[in-house]
Amino acid sequence: MHIAHAVARHCMSKRLCLVGRIHNGPPRKGLLRYVDLAENRDGSVGGGFLTSLLRKAKNSREVREIVNEATRRFEGTPWQLLSAAAHVSAGPSVDDPQLAGTLLASISPKDIPYVWEGVLRAVLGNASRHKNGAVALNAFRLLMARNTPLTTTDYARVIHSGIDSSEEEARLVHELLQQPCPTELDPRTIGVLLKVCHVRHNLDLAGRVWQWAAPRRHVRHGDQKLCYVTAQYLLLCGRAGNIAVAHQVWQEARNTGLAYLPVVTGSMLSVLAMHGADGETLELLKDIPPASLNSYMVTAALTAFSHSGNVDAAHALLEQVEMHGSQTPSASIQSYTALVDGYARSGDFASALAIIDRAKCQSRVGEDDVMWMTVLGPCRRFKNLPVAQTAFAAIQRLGSPEHRASAYVLMSDIYNACGDTMAALRMQQERLRKGLMKERGAVTLTMDNGETHVFYVREIPPALVPATRAIEQKLKEWSRWLGLCGISDQSIQCQHSEKLALAYAVTQGMRQIALRKNLRICDACHEASKQITIFESISIHHWDRSKVHVMKDGKCSCHDRY
Repeated sequence: MHIAHAVARHCMSKRLCLVGRIHNGPPRKGLLRYVDLAENRDGSVGGGFLTSLLRKAKNSREVREIVNEATRRFEGTPWQLLSAAAHVSAGPSVDDPQLAGTLLASISPKDIPYVWEGVLRAVLGNASRHKNGAVALNAFRLLMARNTPLTTTDYARVIHSGIDSSEEEARLVHELLQQPCPTELDPRTIGVLLKVCHVRHNLDLAGRVWQWAAPRRHVRHGDQKLCYVTAQYLLLCGRAGNIAVAHQVWQEARNTGLAYLPVVTGSMLSVLAMHGADGETLELLKDIPPASLNSYMVTAALTAFSHSGNVDAAHALLEQVEMHGSQTPSASIQSYTALVDGYARSGDFASALAIIDRAKCQSRVGEDDVMWMTVLGPCRRFKNLPVAQTAFAAIQRLGSPEHRASAYVLMSDIYNACGDTMAALRMQQERLRKGLMKERGAVTLTMDNGETHVFYVREIPPALVPATRAIEQKLKEWSRWLGLCGISDQSIQCQHSEKLALAYAVTQGMRQIALRKNLRICDACHEASKQITIFESISIHHWDRSKVHVMKDGKCSCHDRY
């Protein structure tokens, strides 16, 4: 009916730009058949009709067909039609950000001031949802070109879109922070900015964002819309190793009535878990009613106890949860894994295996490859070959290809540690024969200016090749120093990714160094890095897959439980 009305309006309108008959072939399908219908009735078709017909498009193909039809009929596609096509492409019926961006880019710069700002914002929002940074940035720049007043939402959308240029992203964030924070600000905007800080490992910028958002955070007491960004900032502080700021945020959450919310409480427990703060975890648990505990909180608390070496407290908490299973949610498989990890890190493999047996007896828990990986890893440090072989067999039975490959590599290292080099070689050959590829270890270094560089074993980023000689010289200095201290320099001789990144950072004069690794830190790197902090008078914030290690003056926040 809507299309029939459009045809009628076309036939009656005298304002349409009429052109002669274009299509003389067989009847066409889709929306183009209405073009043929209008042409047969009136002998011509105008741009207004094509624009109204365009708004009925349901997919990208139909949009392209109408745009191509207009291109055939006019000398250059009218900007009005291109604008409408971009708007429709960015809408829910078509939802094609790339097509919307292409159409928008086809509009002449002299016509951009006449394009409705709602079209540009629709394209910007659609590109942001689809993480299309190029289209989002172009739409944002067009808004600026037509002198449209920019909102915080405009900035948040373009920042969220995933811009390729870190410099451009940083410029936009700083530009936004120069504006006053509106009290009606959508909390998701704060979340977008904090996520940028997390990716850039920039806690100072995160602090500026948090302070900038203070007018929104203090609008009213107990605003539950802020719970997720509060939890997000708590976790960011914890991962960056700044436990003092995390405590400040937690105290503010308590003062504003947000601390009682499970997502905020769970995040604070996770922060304490990262730092192995078992005493503070016990104090925090006292304020949480048993009925309010969920599996996320239980797992975070167990992890805190395990990382601090307080496995007795972890065991007691798990028994409490199991005892009150009808009143509180049952412990998840991650909860049992946290306790297994605590026992294995301390070398108590008998207790670790007993917890696995208990988990297998729980109908909603069971065992998995991650649980057994937490057993296999410490076997290298404690040279426990029988337990390692049991864990290895379980991982091969339960594990994903990635974990099975990691298990082969770990098992090879365990055989080497136990002095059986032939068995270690067989493990590696068998892994390669089965085509199992382990995830490649990578360390991301964040520079003081926000730039990031990714290092691999024996591989310096191409952009940093000119610094190779300085890096190698620094590694030689450390190797001599570690030898004098009686500490293994294996991680330096093998040019582990952590040591390459650390050497480059030191040669650039950095004193507070942030490293992020996609795997757990190894024994050799951990011990060497602690000693290097003394030699270079530096501090290292090393985030690995499991926890954060804050190293300074030869000590680590994990208390050597890694």
